[in-house]
Amino acid sequence: MREIEGIEEAIEILRPHWAAIEDDFNRENERFKALFARDHDTLGRVLKCHLIVEHYLGRFLAAHFNLNNISSAKLSFFQKATLLPDSAESAAFVKPGILRLNAIRNQFGHTLEPVVGGADLGPMQAVLDLARPGVVFPNTIDAIEAFTTVACTWLIVPPQGLQQVFVDAFAKVRVHAI
Repeated sequence: MREIEGIEEAIEILRPHWAAIEDDFNRENERFKALFARDHDTLGRVLKCHLIVEHYLGRFLAAHFNLNNISSAKLSFFQKATLLPDSAESAAFVKPGILRLNAIRNQFGHTLEPVVGGADLGPMQAVLDLARPGVVFPNTIDAIEAFTTVACTWLIVPPQGLQQVFVDAFAKVRVHAI
């Protein structure tokens, strides 16, 4: 028995239409090559920011919840981000922006032509306005990278001797749904 049966008959049915099939294939191949040739620098930069934040997110959650192996829980980025505290922790300051970063990254995962404009930053921009006052970023991707730096800074778990200082400093900080 052959692995593929009936292929000869299928080819015979297609043979009279071969020129049209080839023309259609060539048009579709040009579309494919255009999509494949698109600049991937933006995608790479957003993905890199997402991965770096996820690294710090995992470290923060492991320390915050006193977990030895949070990676074995196989949590998604979104699940990890929603576990961040909404108040009384430095991470609460960047939580909405981290969730927005995830949404931007998801745009790249679900469309071949994502558009990331300045309006897309939302809570990320609010963090940058406080952390980098007066800085104007040349483009949205540069702003996302700057937010990544700020977010990771606020996800760093301070050494034992400084932990209470951070607890006291952020005791009245609250994050509200945006």
